[in-house]
Amino acid sequence: MARRKQNRQQNRQRKKMDGVKYRVRKKIGIAFLIAGGIFLVLAGRIFKINYENGDVYSKTVLDHQQYTSTVLPYKRGQITDRNGTQLAYSEKVYNVILDPKLLLSDEKYKEPTLTALYECFGINRQDVENILKNKPGSQYEKMLKNLTTDQVKSFNDRSADKANYPNIKGVWLEDSYIRKYPFSTFACDVLGFSSQENGGELGLEKTYDNELSGTDGVTYGYIDESLNIEKTTKQPVDGNNLITTLDYGVQNVIEKHIKSFNEQYGSKNTAVLVMNPNNGEILGMASYPVFDLNNPRDLSGIYTEEEIATMSNEDSLKAMYALWKNFCVSETFEPGSTFKPFTVATALEEGVVNDGDTFYCQGYESVGGWTIKCHEKAGHGTLTLEQAVMYSCNPAMMQIAAKLGNVKFSDYQKRFGLGQKSGIDLPGEATGMVVDAGQMGDADLATMSFGQTFTANMTQMASAFSSLINGGNYYRPHVVKRIESAAGEIIKKYDAELVRQTVTSSTSELLKRYLKATVDTGLAKNAKVAGYSMAGKTGTAQKLPRSEQKYVISFLGYAPAEDPQFVVYVIIDEPKVEGYNGSSQPVLWLTKDIMTDLLPYMNVFKDTDLATAESGEDNSNNPAEGYSNGEAALPDGMDTIAGQPATQAAGSTTQSTGSQKQTQAASNGSSQAVSNSSSQAVSNGRSQTATKSAQKPSQSATKKQN
Repeated sequence: MARRKQNRQQNRQRKKMDGVKYRVRKKIGIAFLIAGGIFLVLAGRIFKINYENGDVYSKTVLDHQQYTSTVLPYKRGQITDRNGTQLAYSEKVYNVILDPKLLLSDEKYKEPTLTALYECFGINRQDVENILKNKPGSQYEKMLKNLTTDQVKSFNDRSADKANYPNIKGVWLEDSYIRKYPFSTFACDVLGFSSQENGGELGLEKTYDNELSGTDGVTYGYIDESLNIEKTTKQPVDGNNLITTLDYGVQNVIEKHIKSFNEQYGSKNTAVLVMNPNNGEILGMASYPVFDLNNPRDLSGIYTEEEIATMSNEDSLKAMYALWKNFCVSETFEPGSTFKPFTVATALEEGVVNDGDTFYCQGYESVGGWTIKCHEKAGHGTLTLEQAVMYSCNPAMMQIAAKLGNVKFSDYQKRFGLGQKSGIDLPGEATGMVVDAGQMGDADLATMSFGQTFTANMTQMASAFSSLINGGNYYRPHVVKRIESAAGEIIKKYDAELVRQTVTSSTSELLKRYLKATVDTGLAKNAKVAGYSMAGKTGTAQKLPRSEQKYVISFLGYAPAEDPQFVVYVIIDEPKVEGYNGSSQPVLWLTKDIMTDLLPYMNVFKDTDLATAESGEDNSNNPAEGYSNGEAALPDGMDTIAGQPATQAAGSTTQSTGSQKQTQAASNGSSQAVSNSSSQAVSNGRSQTATKSAQKPSQSATKKQN
């Protein structure tokens, strides 16, 4: 009995305890639910705040700490010539940065820091005081910029001497780079220049700006109360390097002689292009006047102080743009007689003429209601195809073009790359203008046969000419040979890019023979350097308006004559050589001077015993190739380019005519009898004009014109 009673009591107590445990668990569960709900609400609220105003709150928090962040600038890639000569590089410099907030954080920093700024950099104390007063919360004030390592050495030494200068604070040196061009004006048209603000602005610096540019790095961290910095650094990535096709020696030769010519005589522009005809590499490219790449906006080398002072901003910009223009790429002109080899090559390719064919020159041709004259007034008489090139006969070219017709002539102009960009890796290439076959009149075809009525730039002409003498291969002209990383790894190579075939090898061989004869005994003989085989063609172009009698004279040739290693194209725009207006002789003098230095430099060996032709007569005295003294080249009604009036012809600031003359027919086509003998005709033609020496006039006898 007693046992059963005890069991009942134990059961009651157990039930009672179970009830208590249940109630406790229930309360705990409720508490957890409440806490969880509160947590979820808070989490949601925090998420909303962070989503909507996170940046604001983060800034508020960070403003209570000293935060430092420094940009680490990349180093722009260098530009070298083909042999590694540095033409452009970036030099490390330093900017002096003042941090007023840090400097004012403790009074003990001010005096030693201001003293250091004055003694190390010469910074006026009052200037610093003004900044501290007006911008106490600033953390970045540039005091000086572009200081060299030597200029900041004393400050670095003082800052590092913590024992004697423990309280220099709030001043730091910011790394930077400035672009340097060690040879100043050297290859200025090709290299171009860059600035920290705009990157590449001209030339290769502009074309390859993305390759030359790198990526900035950054150092960031927090400054604690003890002024200790916990830093994290992301290193900058430097730009790639350009290895160009330029040859320092070639460039130096052509620039030296361009300068010498203009110091003695003067011109509006003088330009020279040297390229490898076998792969399209540009070995040298220069023009006059030049500008300093280290100070490209300085016009003092061209204009007087008085002229500059009177210039408006617009006038100054126009003057700078004109100075920066690369004549070899951005200027177009009518090429004149340097185009005659192309007319002959086209006819040979199409089979309308053959080597040995003859042509009769009576001194003019009547075409489309116009009488188009030859520079040899009395006529050349009977000429072979080779002699037509040698003596630059207009009527022979017109007769050849008539056999070709508009369509074939136009097709070959396009095949030679005229009227389209050459694709050279330099900015601002001008396209030039050609006449479409459907719009080409008889007179257009006639004048285009000797280089009038269309325009081209120097690079187009040199590239096309290279194909004439290398077997017919047209290569894209280029100035960059390869791109390398800052560590020297090759990123990209630019090998010879064959664009098209222009002529057959047999035609190329004939043209080489004709062009060699032109330099040996033809009108270009005064360009020849004794002992070397050379080949080429002269050209004279009368600019618009024709009545002003201003000319562009040129020589387009190569060496050696049998195995072309380099092409040279020399142009003088408005040469100022007294007594030689319209004569091609000045460009032959300049060409000879250049070739005299260039041939041995290019390891071309003497291969002929033929001495330089020295003539007491200058057949170009009328003036050279195509113009008689006192006569206009074209009547007013024919002042056109590519079928457009001169005022509407676009794409060039040097729109000029070719090397020959047109005058409107004033008679029924009658002419004086001319001998069939070519040599007699040439002799008779010379006897009708005064002769002058084909040699340079002495400097004392020549009026210098600037």
